[in-house]
Amino acid sequence: MKSIIILIFSFISIFPQINIQETQITDGVIHKKIINQNDTLVINILKVDVKRPDLTIRTVKANELLNTKETTSQMVSRYKLSGYHIVAAINADFFEDDGEVISNMISNGEIVKAVKFSDSPYNSFTNSQFASDDEDNLFIDQFVFSGNLILPNGNVEEIRRVNSNADSNSITIFNRFQGKSTPVSLKEWYVVDYVLFPLQKNGDTLVFITTGKTTLRNYEIPEQGVILSANNKFAYYLDREIKIGDTLKIIYNFSPKVKNIKSLIGGWPVLVKDGMNMVRRNPSIEGITEKFSKQRHPRSGIGFSSDKRTLYFITVDGRQQMSRGMTLLEFANLMITEGVYNGLNLDGGGSTTLVINDKVVNSPSDLTGERLVGNCIMIIRQ
Repeated sequence: MKSIIILIFSFISIFPQINIQETQITDGVIHKKIINQNDTLVINILKVDVKRPDLTIRTVKANELLNTKETTSQMVSRYKLSGYHIVAAINADFFEDDGEVISNMISNGEIVKAVKFSDSPYNSFTNSQFASDDEDNLFIDQFVFSGNLILPNGNVEEIRRVNSNADSNSITIFNRFQGKSTPVSLKEWYVVDYVLFPLQKNGDTLVFITTGKTTLRNYEIPEQGVILSANNKFAYYLDREIKIGDTLKIIYNFSPKVKNIKSLIGGWPVLVKDGMNMVRRNPSIEGITEKFSKQRHPRSGIGFSSDKRTLYFITVDGRQQMSRGMTLLEFANLMITEGVYNGLNLDGGGSTTLVINDKVVNSPSDLTGERLVGNCIMIIRQ
């Protein structure tokens, strides 16, 4: 079936070296392309009315697994095969060589990864993240994870991480995004794993029944359940407190508190806050370096308007003859000029990719083309 694209306008401005073209992709979605030969820049901006009931936001992990990579186009194709109508997608968080994303991530209400502190070597706290709830309300903040395990005797213990390498003397949860089995650790820790299957959800409290227990490493993770993994002193303690058939409660929290987070994805750093250019106010915000901030690179970013109705996907091509890229200061200024009230920098460089109606509309800078990345953000028409 052919997609219908309505051209709103295409004009050469009074400055003959600047071409601006706007295209309506579908109801509530506008694509703006700027080719600025004066400044040697190619910019793509997608504006989405997120309050339309037929449009929704979805964060997607490559291959639905923590430690893998796909191109943004491959993620779009995979979702299309599952019956989704993907309007657009942009690459998102920074990631490790194996595809594990740096920051917290929630996809369609499920935690992909949750940590209290960022894995970034540049920021001792958590990197800024973009979030939306089940009504597509939009947020950008430094969300911090905390989790609680409530035992049958009423005692409450801290859950340190979800799908991330455990600390010594701690409790970690692993779900299907971790893969088929719990990660192999070379550390000589005493570990006890419990198989938990969900019974019900009461508000932010998840209720599970304990169906299995093992001290084996690399244990199978159930598709519909989770593994509660405890090591060292917590392993000995829970070995005494939890029996097969026990009911356990788990509460996941993120601070600042947002109810019913449906999508959560990381970036670095926040560029615009309440209409202010944060890079101008603090050139080392969130631990960014001059090489990363002040040199011109391809950029990807996400933001929203002051009324939180319009969502923006923005890419700037770079490292190419047609487009030199931007500094973070320039990128923040671009966001503000285009109407962004709160904006977040996403992974740029060779990762920068914007897909609209199955087509990559920007020019990725890698000579090999579109780069394999850890995750993306999609706009889905329902």
